[in-house]
Formats: sequence, C-alpha cells, structure tokens
Amino acid sequence: MNQFDPQLAEDAPLDPAVERVRAKLARLLLVSIGIMMVSVFAVLAAIVFKINAGSDAAFVTGTIQLPAGFVISESFSGSDVIGFRGTDGQGAAKILLFDATTGAARAGFALESGAGVPLN
Repeated sequence: MNQFDPQLAEDAPLDPAVERVRAKLARLLLVSIGIMMVSVFAVLAAIVFKINAGSDAAFVTGTIQLPAGFVISESFSGSDVIGFRGTDGQGAAKILLFDATTGAARAGFALESGAGVPLN
C-alpha cells in the first residue's frame, strides 16, 4: 500500500537543470498572460471605437409640406424615407413618402379598398 513519506514532503532544493526549466516555464507563463491582456484590451478598444464611430449620423432638420387638409393617421420612417398615412381633404386615404434628408416628396399613393381589404 502507498504510505506517506515525510521525507518527500519537505521542499528540497531543485536540481539546477530542473530549476532552469522551471524558470523558463515561469517566463513563458508571464509572457502568455501579457499577450492575453494586450489582446483583451485591443478587443475592448475596438468595441468602444465601433460604438462611438456609429454615432456620426448628422442631425437633420427641415420642413415637410403636406397637402392642404391632409390628416395624418399614422407615420413611419426607414433609413432614407419618412412616410405618412392619412386622408386628404376629400376623405380619400393616401400614403405620402418623403426623402428623410431633404424633405422632398418622393411618392404619393391613393389607397382603394379591394375585395375584402380593409383600409384601417
């Protein structure tokens, strides 16, 4: 049976060759940890840069001219378009699309009820 040998438990000085190997492994460990830390900081810096670089969108102001008597019931926007759904002065349902940066009219669509298609 294996018995505990108290003589082996004591820290005896290492052989010089083994000590050199231990020192090399310790240096390798420190270099590896240093490279890992630099890599982690580089990734974090890239993430912060990307987050801050994405907020360069210019604030645009302007006026959109809607037809007289147009009543808006719904609005929506995309990356380059702003749209309004509503009714004109005669009660006809329409969708109007405008350029998001200039406010210029892009398109206007009249909505007509088809077979079983509600407008609201």
